[in-house]
Amino acid sequence: MGFWIRRGSCHEKTDEEGLAHFIEHAVFKGTAKYPTPALIAEVSDDIGGQIDAFTGKESACYFGKVLRERLPDLIDLLSDLITAPTFNVEELVREKNVILEEISQSEDHPDDWASELFYKNFWKGGPLSHSILGRPEQVRRYTANDLKDFFYKTYSPKNFLVVATGDVDSDEFISLVEPRLESNLANFDPDCAVKASPNYCRPFVNNVQRRNLNQTSIVMGFPAPNHSHPDRIAANLLCHILGGGMSSRLFLELREKQALCYQIGSFICHYADSGALQATASCASNNARELTQRAMAECRRMAVSGPTQAELDRAKLQLRTSLVFSQESSGSRMFSIAHQAMHMDSILDIDQQLGEIDATTHGHVCRVAKEILATDFVGILALGTKKGCEIRLSDI
Repeated sequence: MGFWIRRGSCHEKTDEEGLAHFIEHAVFKGTAKYPTPALIAEVSDDIGGQIDAFTGKESACYFGKVLRERLPDLIDLLSDLITAPTFNVEELVREKNVILEEISQSEDHPDDWASELFYKNFWKGGPLSHSILGRPEQVRRYTANDLKDFFYKTYSPKNFLVVATGDVDSDEFISLVEPRLESNLANFDPDCAVKASPNYCRPFVNNVQRRNLNQTSIVMGFPAPNHSHPDRIAANLLCHILGGGMSSRLFLELREKQALCYQIGSFICHYADSGALQATASCASNNARELTQRAMAECRRMAVSGPTQAELDRAKLQLRTSLVFSQESSGSRMFSIAHQAMHMDSILDIDQQLGEIDATTHGHVCRVAKEILATDFVGILALGTKKGCEIRLSDI
């Protein structure tokens, strides 16, 4: 089960970057019922399952998986975390250092940092450009009052979503959740809402030099449909055909045929009002230009001619297989239902979702390929380029 908050880094102001993520850390430092981190850790282990949390661009989630008989204990702990944190000043001072280490760790992973820089440029000035972790100088200055103010305006009852899957009775589950939430929500403004500003994609080419890297990490991104757009399934199929497996266009051309890289792939991200189809690769710096040129040429070929019917059939089978296999995990089902509840008009069962995939036509995917893979609207971030090897506008 998961307690979801329909608020993430997209709902921060520019001077609030990192607060949503800081709160995720802070609630585990003490609550009204469980006042110390040690006690929260003990209770978590005593439940006997798995408990975790994360902060994203548009939501935060506190979730766990336990045996059925320990469900009341899981609800008790998670509900206290999201409604009654104490924001102990001494604990928060210590936790700042933990978050600063997390930021440093992200910077030390080239692929992670390249993705962070891509977001910052592709949606420059928009909420999606906000760093989930925040900037070090901001994290250092945040106070307990800053966290409390952001907490009480975002962890509002209207922003809560509670989802459970597996061996659970709906009526019993609601009877366990409702009293725990209602008793702790007196301090929240039930009408409080923070609306994210709109996001607009912008084309760019940005080379970032880092001398301590042996490779250049490259992110190429195109604007893609939002969560509920009718083209989202076609875009996902296109993404798989382009770079989703060993038979994908980019893998066959750039790794198998040209041997320009060890790894290359593509993935797609959907958000409330935007999205991005991204291709990522790492290569020797002196190969970065050629890799980019050949990748963009492959994208242009896909935009002009579209995929073959065989490629589309293969992608549909992969998507259907992934969807069916995900139903074997109660955790995956919980995440899927929560995603649909937050971002879609309705919650579809497995047959309806498979039907959406089957109903996507070759012509639909070809149209979406033309619209998405327009080379005048691509963003390219290259981390670790060397002097004389920078990617240029002429390369795309």
